[in-house]
Amino acid sequence: MEIYDMHCHVDLMQSMHEFCKAALEERINLLAMTTTPKAFEIEKERLGNFSNVQVALGLHPQLVFNRFQELALIEKYIHTTKFVGEIGLDFNKQFYHSKERQIDVFSQIIEWCQRSPMKIISIHSVRSDKDVLDILEKYDCTKHNKCILHWYSGTLKQLDRAIDLGCFFSANEYMLNSPNGQSILQRIPVERLLLESDAPFISDIKTVEQLKRSLTYCLNNLSVIKGNEVSNCIFETSRRLLKSYR
Repeated sequence: MEIYDMHCHVDLMQSMHEFCKAALEERINLLAMTTTPKAFEIEKERLGNFSNVQVALGLHPQLVFNRFQELALIEKYIHTTKFVGEIGLDFNKQFYHSKERQIDVFSQIIEWCQRSPMKIISIHSVRSDKDVLDILEKYDCTKHNKCILHWYSGTLKQLDRAIDLGCFFSANEYMLNSPNGQSILQRIPVERLLLESDAPFISDIKTVEQLKRSLTYCLNNLSVIKGNEVSNCIFETSRRLLKSYR
């Protein structure tokens, strides 16, 4: 059976070409995040022939302060890609100084998404869940696009709001190993759940073998929390999002 990783960073592997080739052999499908539009250009060129990889166009909120000028490249490519990420907001202490610039950049990208064909969007929302949802709501983004909240760690109040807006949620092993993460996952409808590794940031994943082990761990533990039907449900939701919009 195929498996889907809906948020990983293959450009941070020692060889992204070999990593994607090994993933293909293991029937692992990847939604590859980029943290800058320049990285998107490189990955699209190098990974375009892999049937199991989709490259997303991103500008990571932690990099916005120094790379905001690359927003012009987002505008250049956003109308021709179906996948966007990693984008969003990060209000952790070390990035809070760029809060207003982050909001401006994220708002602009979401506005462009609304003026384009439907997108699959992977969103970072650290200590900023309300602000992220305010922006999605302002631009009616979830009515036209499929928005995935990656590694959601916000409040249950905003979680319920995100569910009502139609958001999806990608879960990783760190979420499953924390009480807060488990309470969040218990609340999310099974048809909105997806798997992610956030490789290589979680468990220092460097190989496809480690990646598969992490994704399988997540799936097995989600089955305990959500019931045995979660496996097929995640497979069908992931397939629909990643493969139906090529």
